[in-house]
Amino acid sequence: MLNARPCKSCEWCRANQHKLDAIPPQNVHIFFFFNLLLPNPLYPLPFCLYIMFGLIPLLFTALASAYPNRGPCTGDCWAHDPAMIQRVSDGKYFRFSTGTGVRTHSSPSVKGPWTDIGSALPDGSKITLDGVDNTNIWAPDVHFQNDQYYMYYVLSKIGTQNSQIGVATSKNMEPGTWTDHGSVGLPANDNYNRIDPAWISIGNKNYMNFGSFWGDIYQVQMETPLKVGGATPYQISWNATLNHREEGSYEFKHGDYYYLLYSAGIAGKYTKTFPAKGAEYHIRVCRSKTGLGDFVDADGKSCKETGGTMLLSSHGQVFGPGGPGVVHDKDLGVVMYYHYYPLAIKESTTVSDNANYRYAWNVLGWKDGWPFVKAT
Repeated sequence: MLNARPCKSCEWCRANQHKLDAIPPQNVHIFFFFNLLLPNPLYPLPFCLYIMFGLIPLLFTALASAYPNRGPCTGDCWAHDPAMIQRVSDGKYFRFSTGTGVRTHSSPSVKGPWTDIGSALPDGSKITLDGVDNTNIWAPDVHFQNDQYYMYYVLSKIGTQNSQIGVATSKNMEPGTWTDHGSVGLPANDNYNRIDPAWISIGNKNYMNFGSFWGDIYQVQMETPLKVGGATPYQISWNATLNHREEGSYEFKHGDYYYLLYSAGIAGKYTKTFPAKGAEYHIRVCRSKTGLGDFVDADGKSCKETGGTMLLSSHGQVFGPGGPGVVHDKDLGVVMYYHYYPLAIKESTTVSDNANYRYAWNVLGWKDGWPFVKAT
C-alpha cells in the first residue's frame, strides 16, 4: 500500500509502520489533512509525517488561497473609492471614482466591458476649501430616490479635518447632466472627519454614514436628501487600534439585519517596502437589527468597542482591498464591489500611483446571518 519509509529519528514511525502501510496511496494526502483537523485524531501522528507527505505546504497553500478569485472585469477596470449603481431605466451599470470631477465609467454588466465616459462634475464643486482643488473630488456615493440620482462627494485636504461633504443630482447619471448643490451642511466637529459619505434609508428616513480616523464612523439623520438639518451625528463604529483607521463605510439591508461594511488599515502609498505586512486596507463587517448604531461583529462584540469581523483581506494579486459597496444583480445576487492595488505592481515599485488601482467584485454568500465571499 503506502510503503512509507519511516524517519530515522522518530520512534512513532518505527513502531507504527503497519498503520502507514494500510493507507491507500491515492488517499494519503486526504488522510493526513483531515487527521490534522480532527479534535481527536485517528492517529496522533508526529509532525515529521505531515512534512514527509507535503501536508504543511498544502495547508499553507490553502490558507493563502482562503478567498475565491475576484470576478472577471473587461474594458477599463481602473477604480478608486468606487461607487456603483444600476440605472433603473435600462439596467446599465455606472461606476464613480475619486478623481478629477468624479471619474465615471459605464457597462452593461458588473463584468464589463467598462468604458470611461468622462466626469460627473468636470467644473468641480461649489464648495471652496483653503488649499483644496475643487475638482479633486473624493469618495462618491450614489443612490436613486424621488425619480433622480443623488451623488454625495467629498472635498478634503488629506490628513486633516479640513473637509466637507457635498451633493449633486441627475436624472440619468450621464456626464453633463449633474447639478451640483454644494454642501449638505454637516457641521464641523473635532470628533470626526467629514469624508466618505454613504446614504441609507431606514424606516423611510434618510441617514448618512461618514467618517475616517479621529472618532472613525458616524451616522446622522438627514432632513432631506440634500441637507442634514439640525440632527446631531453619533458614533456607530470605532477601533482603539490601527490608529483608528476605519473609513469608507457602506450600509445595506439583507434579511432581518443591516450590515455595515468598512475599510480598516492603511489606505494607500503602497510600495515594495510599505506598509508592514497585514497593515494594509482590508474589509470588515458588523451587523445591527436597527441599522442605527447597535452594530456587533460575529462574536457579539460591539463595533464601537473595536469589534468587526474580517470579510476580505489581501490575497493573490489583490492587495489592500477597500472602499466596499453592494449592488443587487438579478443574475448574480448580492455583489460586493471594491478597489485593490495589484500586488505585482506594489512589489516592483518605490513610488505609489493612484492610477494603478483596480475595480473588483465578488458575490456574497450567507451563513448563519453573516456574509462571506463566495466563488462566482
